Amino acid sequence: MQIEIPCPKCRNTRMKFERPEPVDTDILVCFTCGHELGTLGSVKAKMLAAYERMVKQAQQRRQ
Repeated sequence: MQIEIPCPKCRNTRMKFERPEPVDTDILVCFTCGHELGTLGSVKAKMLAAYERMVKQAQQRRQ
């Protein structure tokens, strides 16, 4: 399985997992440079928080 998240080290967006169907405790590793981004669960939490901030900012602009 691959997921597209930009690597902070090399900016490549391809990640690799240890198993075909990852769980939240699996570590995301950059496919190109091998940089570890953290666990899938922590990355999901960061992405969700960023999305919620973006939605909140959009709502504030509308008001």
